[in-house]
Amino acid sequence: MIPEVLRILDPGTPIARLVLSGVQINDVVFSSFDEAKALAYFATSEGILAVDVEEIQALQAA
Repeated sequence: MIPEVLRILDPGTPIARLVLSGVQINDVVFSSFDEAKALAYFATSEGILAVDVEEIQALQAA
């Protein structure tokens, strides 16, 4: 289900809550989804976060 959501998100979409393997990260911005590598990229205040799609447990757009 998460890959389907990532496919339709526009770059620049604010994400209020991202849960990765039980760890919640707030206020990030979706950058892109590399379907071939199963990686999602998010911009944070600290830089770019590359995430294996299998680690994403929840995603809540702002």
